Amino acid sequence: MRVAVVGAGLSGLAAAHELARSSGVRITLYEKEDYLGGAKTVAVDCGGTGRALVDLGFMVFNPVRNIMHNNHANS
Repeated sequence: MRVAVVGAGLSGLAAAHELARSSGVRITLYEKEDYLGGAKTVAVDCGGTGRALVDLGFMVFNPVRNIMHNNHANS
């Protein structure tokens, strides 16, 4: 069986891992970013003291979450 996993965030990696443990499954993992894991860490300029690494977390700024939350609240 061939399976495509779209998204290499935490859920996609977990799904691919579980599928890989099954016998006879061939997995292709697709990710648009150049890194895996879904979380993003950025360097922030701290003025004269250098730079600090800041973790933005998992899908914190995902607009779909807000839309789903608003639709659920209105139903």
